[in-house]
Amino acid sequence: MEASYDLPNGDRVRVIDTSTVGQALGRILQLFRSGETEPVFFGDSPRPEGVVISFEQWAEYETLREDAEDDRKREQMVRERLNSARPEDYVPYEDMLREWGLDEPDAGSDKR
Repeated sequence: MEASYDLPNGDRVRVIDTSTVGQALGRILQLFRSGETEPVFFGDSPRPEGVVISFEQWAEYETLREDAEDDRKREQMVRERLNSARPEDYVPYEDMLREWGLDEPDAGSDKR
């Protein structure tokens, strides 16, 4: 069984029933190996409940997720400090990063 599902961004995906995807995992792996990297959406209703992606895609998404989490932590730190600190309590950015155990962003990545 296969159904179409409209994503919130307006894209439409094909949702394949779980048992069919389970039987097709070998073929999906062959497609990934051949360079076809389209995700495979599956579920037991017209709404997607899971997705099969290549390991390379997962690794990329995991890196992006970690980066986003670091950004959220930095934003929360800044908000807390702005709400509670007086100007005489301010510390340099680099000191703040060290205090909170965060790595400083690559300042030299644009240097030639």
